[in-house]
Amino acid sequence: MKPINTLPTLRCRAAIAGVTLSVLLSLAGCGLFGSAATAPTPLPTRTPFPTFTPTPLVAPATPLPASAPPTVAPAPVEPAAAASTEAPLAAATATPAPVTAPQLTIISDAVNVRRAPSTDAELVGMVTAGQQFEVTGRTAAADWWQVCCVAGQSGWVFGELATVTNGDAAPITADAPAVVEAPPATAAPAPQPEATAPPTPAEAVAEAPAAPPDPAASSAGWFDPNAQYQIVHFKVLGLEENNGGIRDSSAQHLIFLTVLDQNGNGVDGAVVRNLVGEKGEVVTGNKGPGKAEITMYYEPFKLAVASDPSGPVTSQVSNQMGLVFPHLPDLVGKLGDVNYEYGACPTIDIKCTWPISAIHFSYEITFQKVK
Repeated sequence: MKPINTLPTLRCRAAIAGVTLSVLLSLAGCGLFGSAATAPTPLPTRTPFPTFTPTPLVAPATPLPASAPPTVAPAPVEPAAAASTEAPLAAATATPAPVTAPQLTIISDAVNVRRAPSTDAELVGMVTAGQQFEVTGRTAAADWWQVCCVAGQSGWVFGELATVTNGDAAPITADAPAVVEAPPATAAPAPQPEATAPPTPAEAVAEAPAAPPDPAASSAGWFDPNAQYQIVHFKVLGLEENNGGIRDSSAQHLIFLTVLDQNGNGVDGAVVRNLVGEKGEVVTGNKGPGKAEITMYYEPFKLAVASDPSGPVTSQVSNQMGLVFPHLPDLVGKLGDVNYEYGACPTIDIKCTWPISAIHFSYEITFQKVK
């Protein structure tokens, strides 16, 4: 058995005892032993170093509101691509081309323009092939077109006698004038309302008769109710009442003219002037009291009394007369019906266009002085 070495053990014990004594002395300084007055002054508290927190390199993105869609930056576009995307946008926003106003072109040789959309309406004037007019209205069926202007007035043209471009743009004229039949040449002037006070000079000027329209602008006459001489009788002498058939060589082609005074007596020496064609004159009295005759060939006639033995006078103007270029409505039904081979104008729309060829007929016309 080996002997126990006690020296290390003693050293260890001595060390433990020293440590224990130090601890007890420390506790005594902290107040566990003795009073506070005898305790040593405490050492100052050491301030700890702050903890270092590294700053992130990228700040966190601020969250968007829940209702806002995320913003996406547009992808870069090459110059050529940008140009190609701008072109459709420019085309889409371009100003539309203006709508072309509707226009009517006459395609028949001679076409009546009427005051209302009916063949029974009063005639405004006559137009010929190739003339063009602005369209201002149409019927719902687009069978009549309202145009401007003929002899300074708006009127209606039958659709089959013309062509219309951009007709859909023309409004349906709701307030189209009612059909009014043309008054007969013998109709008395419309009564004028009585004035309640003497007219002022301005009113007197306003009531002065208007100047007659251009006779060549239309085949229709001018029936001024204020004229001194008015047309009291007008008739076309046609089939079986003109000394034979209308193609008979013995048939007449004359204007039988009479001028009367206020009492119905013939006026000799009255000068009757033709306002169109050759624009000649004839003096009454050589075919009886107040009478004269004019032979018709190619030239048309629109007659008015220019003077009588009392001096210059005002006069109504007749519808155009003649064998070739007459006022066509005057011939309707006078030169045979639709079954007559050599007839003309059985209706306004059948065989009733200028020129009228190889047909003989005559006229009777009487002017009477009423003022």
